[in-house]
Amino acid sequence: MARLVAMLPVRNEAQRWLGRVLDQLTAFSDAVVVYDDASDDETSRICRSYPAVRYYRGDFAWFERNEAELRHHLWKLTALQRPDWVLALDADECFEDRALAELPRLLEQHDYDAVAFRIFDFWKSTELIRIDGAWHPWNRFSPLLVRFDPDLPSGWLQQPIHCGRFPLAYRDRVTFYSPLRVRHYGWARGDEHLRKYLFYRHHDLTTYGKVQPHTESVLASTVTLEPWIELPSPGWLRQNTGV
Repeated sequence: MARLVAMLPVRNEAQRWLGRVLDQLTAFSDAVVVYDDASDDETSRICRSYPAVRYYRGDFAWFERNEAELRHHLWKLTALQRPDWVLALDADECFEDRALAELPRLLEQHDYDAVAFRIFDFWKSTELIRIDGAWHPWNRFSPLLVRFDPDLPSGWLQQPIHCGRFPLAYRDRVTFYSPLRVRHYGWARGDEHLRKYLFYRHHDLTTYGKVQPHTESVLASTVTLEPWIELPSPGWLRQNTGV
């Protein structure tokens, strides 16, 4: 069986989605490497309560200064676990429930070295997803699962935010575009929107000298939402163990 190691950066996640995410990750991963970005809440206690979690804690917060450094460090810790595959999620993301049955097929196939998934942004709700503008999820895939290759270099895209979840050398992997969907709860609480908007606004001004339209759309007065609908596994995926 292929060894799957998940990697997860966290910071002050105790009152958010961490328990839900770790419940799922530990159900289908051989190990979950967690790097705690200097949390000062109960994040540590929650992480340490899962036997499959390999927990590391930093002494100062990197994410708000340089996300690339944080993710590079997390990658190096994950590589120590000798994975066959590495899954990169954030602490507010989890797969739809059918992933438990479908992920093993992806891990055992030999045609692809990376798997990309659609990420659905829940908006001020755990039932509604946003679908307007750049938030539209159906044509937007993100590589979240890669076959680990110890011979590839581990250099990272050097920018302080939106630096990718894997080393640059993994960007040209042969990729399967999976029908499995990822729930993103990072925007599910309306009371967090202003704080997050100000964070991204600051980085836009620092990097580009102006606020990007996607960042401005966080505070849009009108958005387009649709309900999250559970979908069955595609018949071809249930039957074909080679994909």
